[in-house]
Amino acid sequence: MKIGKITTALFLSTAMSFEVSCAFELPEKNSLMARILKATDERDHENIVFEEAVKAGKYESLAYLGQIGGDACEKLVPYLRGENQEAKRWAVKGAMLCHDDKLSPHLTAQLADAEHKSLWSSALGFSGGDGSAAIIAASLKLADSNQAQLDTLFGLVQSVAYSRTSAADIPGLDLKRILEQVVAGGDVGYAAAYVLARLQNLPDMLPFADFEPVLAAMLSNNTNDLTGAELETARLLTRVAREYGDDALQLLLAASEADQIMIRHEAVRSFGHLKDATSKAFILKLANSDETASLVRHLAVDAIGQRSMADPSLLDLLHQYISDDDRWVATTALRWLGQRDAVAANEVAAEWLAGNDYYLAFQALIALTGSDDGKTILKAYADANPKTVRGYEAAVALDPSIEAVVKPRKTPNFSTVAAYANRELVLETTRGKVCIAVTGDAPYAAANFLQLADVGKMDGMLWHRVIPNFVTQAGQIEDTDINNWGSIREEWGGEHRIGTVGVATAGRDTGTVQFFVNTGYNLHLNNRYTVFGKVYGGMDVIYKLQEGDVIKRAYTAKAPSANCK
Repeated sequence: MKIGKITTALFLSTAMSFEVSCAFELPEKNSLMARILKATDERDHENIVFEEAVKAGKYESLAYLGQIGGDACEKLVPYLRGENQEAKRWAVKGAMLCHDDKLSPHLTAQLADAEHKSLWSSALGFSGGDGSAAIIAASLKLADSNQAQLDTLFGLVQSVAYSRTSAADIPGLDLKRILEQVVAGGDVGYAAAYVLARLQNLPDMLPFADFEPVLAAMLSNNTNDLTGAELETARLLTRVAREYGDDALQLLLAASEADQIMIRHEAVRSFGHLKDATSKAFILKLANSDETASLVRHLAVDAIGQRSMADPSLLDLLHQYISDDDRWVATTALRWLGQRDAVAANEVAAEWLAGNDYYLAFQALIALTGSDDGKTILKAYADANPKTVRGYEAAVALDPSIEAVVKPRKTPNFSTVAAYANRELVLETTRGKVCIAVTGDAPYAAANFLQLADVGKMDGMLWHRVIPNFVTQAGQIEDTDINNWGSIREEWGGEHRIGTVGVATAGRDTGTVQFFVNTGYNLHLNNRYTVFGKVYGGMDVIYKLQEGDVIKRAYTAKAPSANCK
């Protein structure tokens, strides 16, 4: 179901330019690099090509061993502990991609004497295991250059992003120093703000009196003047503000009137974490106005659902919105109603599951997992409809591990991959046309999706997950052939900047046909989700897409084409 989901020069840097080049060249067929790419996709770490590459001084091959993961990571240990600094640097980058805390002792043992300490800190963020955040926090105090600060902050983001770590549980974490980095601005400021946004229980360690003036200063001017990292920083700090509850009311009201729409959207979402009457009236007005855009109504109803636990008076509204003519609003209400009144929610969800609208049916699957009675409904449906897409999805909703046993697709021949590298993906959607250029960061993954379009299997796909300032995701489709498409392997290249296109997964090497377009710079996805393309035409369409919209037709064209000009 993948509802949690999201090159020849592997992503090996945390540089944060907001421009992404789509120009690239694949290596020559049968060249050493082409053989490395093929062996990596086949997950063949015993292939002699890696030994040949190291002997030839092509130490970048060590990073590809990290991409393979598993037993391949053991081959990095001698190089992590070796004297060859170039080999060691690439081995560290490989360790970053391993996502394997068994490497933690080897990383920490070398950290004190490492030539590039910040790079080792980045690797610890992925493969450091328990306690790595404290080690990285200590390294942050020693990071003096911009790049060193970026690398170290990146490692800190990765160490806390998926562990729900409380700020108080990281010994030596200097939040005032991180706030100073935010104020300094630029790429470092954005990375520092990202750390604050991913930490749990932040107000316990960072007083509102310290945080408030930083965001207030950003919002006091025309936010249209903010660009790139500065704008993303302001958006992230607006998200952080909600952690302070009602104390942040005035800040969030100011954010709700910001010139930049992404900040306004973040403010509306954040009102769900408050309890005061002013913000309640604000979101009620948005949710109930016929003039409010669908996306904003969705955000307002989501905020209402968030608050309904502490404010039972809002429960009746969830019952009302579940019958709304706007399907996005209705499904948002259903998700929250399932947590507040499972009996009523399950009754509606069961009707949607058996109905004619696949988008509603898919959202019903998610809602029914929220209660034991709902799971009983799913089990009965899965048993009665074993050969249907909905029956399969019902089984996956009950047991997500089913997705992890999908048979891998055979590695395509290199000529096929090279041919698709010169083509682009064109999506004719409900809201308009989108053109995606292959970036070269993940040639095998790109070939997978372009081939999917060429055989007509993208036609009719739902845009089933739209989260403003995060991702717009497609891939759900009521087509039993898709269940047999097979999984593809990760190619962790590129960065998840706005407009880049990534592979949605339910774990390592489980990507199939779902993909997403980043609508925020999602730093925590770097090196965890594959990037295979970039929207070069139709990004305005991406921002207009709503949940339940579809890809009416998908096809490939020789790049560059005139499709989106």
